[in-house]
Amino acid sequence: GFTMVEMMVALFIFGMIASASVLLLRQTVEAEARSAVRLEEMGDLRRFSAIMAQDLTLMLPRPSRDALGSDRVALMSEDELLLGFSRQVAQIDPQPGVSSLQRVEWALGEGRLTRAIAAKADGAKTGAPVAILEGIDSARVRFRDKQGVWQTDWRPQRTDELPIAIELTLVQTGNAARPLTLQFLVAGGGA
Repeated sequence: GFTMVEMMVALFIFGMIASASVLLLRQTVEAEARSAVRLEEMGDLRRFSAIMAQDLTLMLPRPSRDALGSDRVALMSEDELLLGFSRQVAQIDPQPGVSSLQRVEWALGEGRLTRAIAAKADGAKTGAPVAILEGIDSARVRFRDKQGVWQTDWRPQRTDELPIAIELTLVQTGNAARPLTLQFLVAGGGA
């Protein structure tokens, strides 16, 4: 047999081990939850980056017209409209009357980076914007011209002129100290 003192010491040691195990388990669960949130954020950023890169790869050096018939330059960037341009999409089974040219507009509003598409490059209204990336406080766009100079405003001399690259700097909610900067090549910009 055990004496009462030995039994109390054994229970105390068991209690300490159990408490440490519960604490370790809780920390592991919390770390896993934080990792899951971070992985989801990284997945969202990768999806956004892939969509943006594809859009810019398909961008055309082509002016367009809005729904009212007013002329637009090939690449627009003003106020909340980060980027507005025409692109050509591949059609596997072309349908009569369906254009392979579309208008794409990227905008920032209410903490969301959105993308809207018009079925035609000329004269069609853009559809409802779709949120691509959430939790964005601000976004800044820069354009690299053919001379290799980065500009904050895109003011081309010709209406069909495109930059050779676009830089997008995003400030995420709660992470103002570490903005995210992405650079994309523009397919039609080298022409």
